[in-house]
Amino acid sequence: MSGKSLSSQSMARGFAVLSAASILVKILSLLFVPVIMKLMGGSGGYQVYTSANQIYAFVYVIATAGLPVAISKTVTEFISTGEPGSATRSFRLARTVLAATGLLLTVLLVLLARPIARASGYEEAWLGIAVIAPNILICSVLSAYRGYLQGLKNMTPTAVSQVLEQIVHLVVAIAAVLALRGRGLVWAVAGASFGTVAGSVAALAVVVFFYRKAPRPEAVAGRNSGVSRSTGEYLKLLARYSIPITLSSAIQYGGTIIDVFVVKSRLLSAGLSESEAAAVHGDLSAARQLINVPTALVTALCVSMLPVIAGLYAERKIKEAKRKADESFRLCFIVAVPCTIALMVYSFQIYRLLDFNNPLIMTAMAASVIFMGIVHLQSSIMQSVNLLYQSTVFVAVGVILKAVFNYVLIGIPSLNIYGAIISTYISYLVPLAMNALALRKLKGISIMLVKPLIKPVIAGALMLVPSFPIYYLLLRMLRFAGPYASNLIAFIVCAAVCVAVYFAVMRIIGGIRKEDVESISPGLARKLRL
Repeated sequence: MSGKSLSSQSMARGFAVLSAASILVKILSLLFVPVIMKLMGGSGGYQVYTSANQIYAFVYVIATAGLPVAISKTVTEFISTGEPGSATRSFRLARTVLAATGLLLTVLLVLLARPIARASGYEEAWLGIAVIAPNILICSVLSAYRGYLQGLKNMTPTAVSQVLEQIVHLVVAIAAVLALRGRGLVWAVAGASFGTVAGSVAALAVVVFFYRKAPRPEAVAGRNSGVSRSTGEYLKLLARYSIPITLSSAIQYGGTIIDVFVVKSRLLSAGLSESEAAAVHGDLSAARQLINVPTALVTALCVSMLPVIAGLYAERKIKEAKRKADESFRLCFIVAVPCTIALMVYSFQIYRLLDFNNPLIMTAMAASVIFMGIVHLQSSIMQSVNLLYQSTVFVAVGVILKAVFNYVLIGIPSLNIYGAIISTYISYLVPLAMNALALRKLKGISIMLVKPLIKPVIAGALMLVPSFPIYYLLLRMLRFAGPYASNLIAFIVCAAVCVAVYFAVMRIIGGIRKEDVESISPGLARKLRL
């Protein structure tokens, strides 16, 4: 295997691989929501399960957010600057640190499960928090391997492990909930949490398999690093990258934890009863789960983009790094815009299929896909070019604004849960502006945001023209099949028409270029005659 094989996946191909996996994972996750919601006894029970997961996720982020990104970044930089041996040594050291951190936080979360659950207002979540706690240790090690392989620009192990992780999670969680729900909600939540742990164990086995098969960078290069570095030097470099990224991610998830503690109490202040507040909060969590489907594509793009831009920046290829940054936003809008339009316009049809409540929440939240995508990409670019602490500060500003506006707006009876949606938009718009200003002023990177939006918006609007009549025509024709089956069939056909029309229009107006498809699959480009 040549040195080139270590970086054989282009940014677009890496994005395509991770996107396919992410979409499949999120679809499976979405199908899981109505099932687990019914098994938990409705929106209120589902929110207990969600609160357990959100509290766990916050601790999980503290353990795993920074070092895997630091591994990916350092591995890429060492290889780009001719130190392949240092890439492997930095990974092994980071893996040890992650395992130790994960073990410590696992023990702490188990010991504090009851008081944390009680403070959140969902005391029934305590056993779920305790059961899911070992997943922090498992995922700490898992994320180290993923970060290393991503640093080699190989996204396939992450993609395969994500899909297997979700399949095992769903199967085990549903089986465990069915077995334990007779003992009450506390045990049902614990069963669902155990499914998460089982999924992570399966994913860890997959990435270790890929790691053992992958050639070491120094073996491929035919040389060692040529630079003697002490353990302390590696630790300083990893800390330099991982600490601000960990802080940034912890602050972001801290905003989610604030929601767990604030939203329900402010809904009660707005005049809702205990059961109504829990149910509406559950509806908001379900809508966010749906939003996570298209935003998973943005996450995939961030993961595949960061080592590419970090490598170019390490080689001082600033113009090329800016070009890749512009390309990443264009790819983001190609997928985020039609998803936003579809979620906004077809929220009632989607909710009918998933048996969710309150589709207007989804309609109101849909545009956050685009704003979230922009902010996350900006943050990844800033991390790539070493604006690590600036990115962290701007995320903190967004979270503080969200907390303040949540407290004020949700307590207004006429707004209640919609106050949380308004505060979400505010929490993205302000960091968006601050990120753009910092990139332009400090690094001379001015990224186009409006121009690459135009063609996807045109194609997204035109895809609705045939899809609406087709949906309602099929709905009328299939009335004999019953309301659910007719809606399911009509929506599947409608979605297929939307996808076909969108990409046809994008191809005609030049929104999708030949090189975009060739970078993913030259064979596909030939078949499409681009």
